[in-house]
This record gives sequence, C-alpha cells and structure tokens, in this order.
Amino acid sequence: MIAFCGIDCSQCDTYRATIADDNSLRRETANRWSVDFGFDISSEDVSCSGCHGNSLFKLCSGCPFKLCCEEKGISNCGECEEYPCETLERFLKALPNARRRLDSIHEKCYHTSE
Repeated sequence: MIAFCGIDCSQCDTYRATIADDNSLRRETANRWSVDFGFDISSEDVSCSGCHGNSLFKLCSGCPFKLCCEEKGISNCGECEEYPCETLERFLKALPNARRRLDSIHEKCYHTSE
C-alpha cells in the first residue's frame, strides 16, 4: 500500500507492528522514534492501518497530504496535476524512495506516450 505522500506502508514499522499485532515492535518503534526524532511516543501510539485505512498513526492525524488528496479525490500526491507542491518538496527531501514512487506515478498519469 502506498501512502498519500509516497511512503510504502509495508516498509513502515508502525504499520507492520499494527498488522502483525507485534507489541515488541511497537515498543522498539516508540523508543527509536522518541530518541531519534524527539517525539513523545508511547507503544500505545504505534498503531496505523495505513492512511487509506481507519486507524492512523498519532503523528499522521493532521497530515496535509492526506487532507489535500482526499479533497481532490486522488489516491496519492503523484496523481496530482500540481505535483510536486512546495509542502511535499520539503517533506520528500528526506525520503528519496517515496519521491521515486510518486515521480513514477505522476509520469504514468500525465506523460503517457501516444
């Protein structure tokens, strides 16, 4: 599953811990993200069924990409005519794999060969 922002949910520890109901991975993820990113995250916060699902990770509840894509009726930012917007550009600087995914999706949507 590809998130609105291009992240591959199957590679996300929060998503994987939720799908596998793996409390050990929840604790590890909460500890790692608290230390690495300075977030106040508990293992109970590590729950997400993907941004297209019903249960969002605590830090994704106000995601601007999710809100924008839902408003436009598209599955991810790569499907947007305005791709990449300034907000997404800043976000993708640290996520080259997500950028490649969205670039590929955008190319298929808007630059198909005739």
